[in-house]
Amino acid sequence: MSKPGAIHLAALCAALAVSGLTKAARAETIAMPPGLSIQLPEGWVLEGSPEGVVSKTGLRRVQFACESDACEQTQETCTILTRDGQMEGDGDAGKLREMYASPLKRYSRLRAVLRATGPDAGIRKPLERVRIGDREWYRVETDARHNYKSGLYAETVIDGRYVGVICKSCETGEERHSSGLQIMKSMQSNAGVSAPH
Repeated sequence: MSKPGAIHLAALCAALAVSGLTKAARAETIAMPPGLSIQLPEGWVLEGSPEGVVSKTGLRRVQFACESDACEQTQETCTILTRDGQMEGDGDAGKLREMYASPLKRYSRLRAVLRATGPDAGIRKPLERVRIGDREWYRVETDARHNYKSGLYAETVIDGRYVGVICKSCETGEERHSSGLQIMKSMQSNAGVSAPH
């Protein structure tokens, strides 16, 4: 092989190696209390600290946003809500079941998500228990009006603790919240995993 050819091949290999590293670096894993981790899709970033902000009621909020070119129009964001304390009930499945065991609880939830979405909002997908990733969630989707963001609201129980997700988007098509669902599917419990010393 001629010297210029060898140089060209070396440059090509180097470019591919850098490309591979860049691709691998895109999927960022974020660890947050209480013992959870998620994987962020390409173009998404953590806003603030992975410790989040804890309200007076003990609800922790960790914020994420999409900053890719594709999200310039959709303005997608996701918030993960957690509580450190254990919920009442038997096992994660039993605790989740109890969350909306009564019609009043379901009604209150629907009113809350419509109010959070904005004036004249509608229900796009009903409040129901669905499997997303490795676990069951209660999920409801709203349809926004008048330039407000539509919402994906989901709740589950992991290791006895409450976990909620709120994702919002200006997207109006059939495919909405795909990144939010990807984040939810990636959610893992780090319970029992020792932190590196």
